Order: sequence, then structure tokens, then C-alpha cells
Amino acid sequence: MVQWLMIILVYDFTILKLSLSEVTLSLRLLHYKNPNGLTYENRQCDTRHEHDINRDGRCDTAFLFCLVRLPFQNPHNCTLGDHFTGIVGANDIHFIDIDQQQQDKLDTQQRSMSLVSIWFQPTIYFRFNYPKTGIGIIVEVFDIDDINNRTNHDSIDFYGRTLLDLKIYRSEELAQKQRIYLRSLFGTHTNLTADLSLYCSPNSYGNYCEIFCIPNEQRYDCDLNTGQKICKHGYFGQDCLSDVRACEDQPCLNNGTCVVYLRSYLCRCQKGYTGRSCEIGPAGKMTEYKCNRINCVHGNCLKNGKCLCHDGWISDNCNQKIFYYNIN
Repeated sequence: MVQWLMIILVYDFTILKLSLSEVTLSLRLLHYKNPNGLTYENRQCDTRHEHDINRDGRCDTAFLFCLVRLPFQNPHNCTLGDHFTGIVGANDIHFIDIDQQQQDKLDTQQRSMSLVSIWFQPTIYFRFNYPKTGIGIIVEVFDIDDINNRTNHDSIDFYGRTLLDLKIYRSEELAQKQRIYLRSLFGTHTNLTADLSLYCSPNSYGNYCEIFCIPNEQRYDCDLNTGQKICKHGYFGQDCLSDVRACEDQPCLNNGTCVVYLRSYLCRCQKGYTGRSCEIGPAGKMTEYKCNRINCVHGNCLKNGKCLCHDGWISDNCNQKIFYYNIN
């Protein structure tokens, strides 16, 4: 068994100064090569053909991709996600996009008879919160055999790489691919080529996807570049919760001061007055009711301080619905 503690990858913690943020890593496999068809222990993958899924002595190759937060610690603890491909080919694999499968119409038999394996591999996606210390990828390559109806995994190779040089793009549409070449950590001769891209997940914004914003139909939009909330007309505040129109109709009586509070208002009453709109005077005497735009729920506030209700509504503030019944 390989002693993973021997893997030492040095990187600079000061390169990135990130808070947690949601990103998507896109991994597109291109080419894998094992020219000698050997395992990690430097022996042929399949010397006994009855165990050989390919039935030709070549390796039955599968990959385990493990995404981790730095620093590298336990390689079997994929802190940011993992993906196992299953068997995808033999010693020389060219990965072709799923869309190209329909164009080329290469069937399974044709692929298995070729010395070069052609495999239709969709893009692999990892979605995670970007850690402050950065990310790395570990890949283990296996030869998979079926022995006595039991699946046996022999290690072919291991790859490991930090991804601190991978730029984060604002969206999938803007993301550019970066090609990486993964080579053995232990001096064997296999290699894997892939394209990677890293970008903000939906509703994440900013240079490092550190701002989260979902547009609100009523109160605010999200700036497409920064993700900052842009308050719609009539709203203000950090989260656009306050409705500036709440005090337009001067709802506070007896010289009370109106203060916008969230989607409504509060009144700072003069000494001796209380109530939501400062309508209760000394000795509990009620000030004559005066309407405002908010109090007239289903109507309009007139200059005389009364609500003019819409059709089908009654009461001082037009909040009681009239129901009509047909009597035969």
C-alpha cells in the first residue's frame, strides 16, 4: 500500500485571501496514457486473462478524482467532493465529448477492438464553498478486475496538484479553460491531460464569489458584476427592507414624527400622546381619525381625512369586503 504521508506539496498560503464562497469547478478529461500497461508495482495489469475485463491483457482503467482543501492531509478524505468514473478504457484513452458521440456513431465493439480507447466522458462538476487556503486535486488510477465475481482494484498511479493558479471567473459563460498535465507522483510513466475551469455558482458574485444575492421581484435587483443589492424605487437600506413611501401621507397625528421602519412606519409622539399614530391624547381622548395611503387598504385617502373605498369594500379603512348573494 502506498504511504500517502510521503507526498509533500509545498504552496504559498498568502496567495489567496478568500472568505467562504460558492464556486463550481468544471473538469473535462482529454487524454490518458499508460504506455507500458503497468501498475504502480511495476507489473502488467492483467497477466491472467480470465480476470481481464478487456480480454486482451491491457489495463481496465478507472479514475477516482478527489477534491480537497489545502493543505493536503488525508488523501482519502475528499473534503470538497469526489467522483469515480468506473472503467473508461485501457492504456491509451482519448475522451470525446458526449455531443461528438452522436456525430461519430462509434459503437462499443469498435472502441473495444481499437488499441486506442475512445470514451465518451461528460464534464465532471464539483460545487463547493471555496476555502480560504485554496484547493487541490488528487487522482488515483485503478486497474479493475473481476475475480470470483468480486471486483478487485489494483493501483496504477497517483497524481496530486494544487490549483492555486486557477483563476475564478464570474460566471460559466465567461469562464476560460486552463489545461493541466497530471504526472505520476512516484516516477511511473502514466499521465493525464484535462481542462479545468473555475467560476462562481449561480447567485454568487464578486471577484471571489464571496457575495451572495438572489434578486427580489419587489424590493431589489443584483448588480451583475458585484452582486450588490440595487434597491428598487421606494426602498432603501442595506437589504432594501425599508419602504420610503410609508411616511409620504404623514400618518402621525398631533405633531408626531414619522420614521420609516421596514415596510411600514413608526411614530415618535409628542409628550402626552400615544398610539400607533399618536391618536390617543391626554386622559385617553381619541384624536379624530385621519386616513393615509397605508391605512386605506382598498381605497384612496381624501383630503378630508376619510377613506374612499373601492367597489366591494367598506369600513373606515376599507378592509371589509362586501359579499353579494342572489336570493331567488
